Amino acid sequence: MYKYFVLLGCNRLLTGQVAHLRELGYKVIVVAWNEVPSITGDLYIRMDVKDSSGIVAELEKRGFAGKVEGALSSIDLAAPTVNAINRWCGNRVMPEKFDRVLSKNEMRDSWMAAGVFNRISMMDSEFDLEKIFDLSKRMKLICKPDVSASSRGITILEKGQSRESLLKAFERASSASFDGRYMIEEFVEGEEFTVDMLGDAYGNVNCYGSSIQHHSKYAHDNHVTVIHHWNSRKYDDATWNRIAEFGIACYKALGLHSMFGHLEIIMKSDGSFTPVEMGARSSGFICSHTVWKASGHDYLGDYVKMLHGGRVEPGNYLNGPNASMWFGYDIPSGSTSVKETDITKFLDPRIHVLFEDHSGLKAGDHYGDYIDDGDRDKFGYAILSGPRDVLTYESVSESNERFLDDYLGRK
Repeated sequence: MYKYFVLLGCNRLLTGQVAHLRELGYKVIVVAWNEVPSITGDLYIRMDVKDSSGIVAELEKRGFAGKVEGALSSIDLAAPTVNAINRWCGNRVMPEKFDRVLSKNEMRDSWMAAGVFNRISMMDSEFDLEKIFDLSKRMKLICKPDVSASSRGITILEKGQSRESLLKAFERASSASFDGRYMIEEFVEGEEFTVDMLGDAYGNVNCYGSSIQHHSKYAHDNHVTVIHHWNSRKYDDATWNRIAEFGIACYKALGLHSMFGHLEIIMKSDGSFTPVEMGARSSGFICSHTVWKASGHDYLGDYVKMLHGGRVEPGNYLNGPNASMWFGYDIPSGSTSVKETDITKFLDPRIHVLFEDHSGLKAGDHYGDYIDDGDRDKFGYAILSGPRDVLTYESVSESNERFLDDYLGRK
């Protein structure tokens, strides 16, 4: 009898999750609303990923009771459905409060109570236009939706904004928020990291990896990450251990267990950390490949074991001998491509290409500014691994410049 695993969402960046779930012995049921999905797994069910009761009922109707062994998703809004399916399977599940999507406001309040939040932050109900206008004279701000996805609705506001530009940012954030609410925060400058964790039902949490985020040079008043680099040599082991400890404290402060935790944090100039937001999930190839290759531990495989009662080793798996990278293309605004090529042709041969998709790189395409993650994803990606001293940001940046010279006919 076949074993099945449910994957909510059909973005092409989930290709690695389908591949690895099959390696673990599962047939993959993909559920999404798209009429033409980018991935289909072994069975595609067209339903809204937020419809938790409807999806469980559909799986029952199709005879999958006792055959489905778990679920996962890279979509924040699908976290309650993941919990519902895992509960239906008899698996370990997140606390009941995660049967709905946690807002940024709820995260902030929990982190404040735990003493790990240290920046100015106000929900829309806590300020008026004149208060933010005065604040903008003194500092750089960021306006963002309370509940959203893919960096949509975010505006970075330089000092000295007009009232009109603030109102425009408010409207943009409110329109992108699934609850219509938004927040204003002090924009903290510093190095940005992801912290990728897994907790079990027994109170154990492990930090499997942490990546440095590198942003697009061409995103208009937003931060769009185009490179995640795990196990970088930029910081020493002591710093990476502090990042892991801070991430685990943020995970526990939300009361989360029995799930991935994908946290974004900023390291300030004084070396302290502040949390940005966290999803009760993992993402794309992060879940299936990059964290695994950097840590030496099967992140997705351990998640499956945890769902079935396994324990997570507390601590962290940072500072191993290998690095990994999620590379997304960052094409200069106003440029036009002249030929079909990709970065893999210019990489150090000691760097392994785990997955690649360059179907969005075509001759004759003209490029504008990035707006959000969706603009980045349509160009393509390369999932890379290699020794820490070889797979460096500097090495890949040099390869990227050679690719751009070739792609855009600059030399």
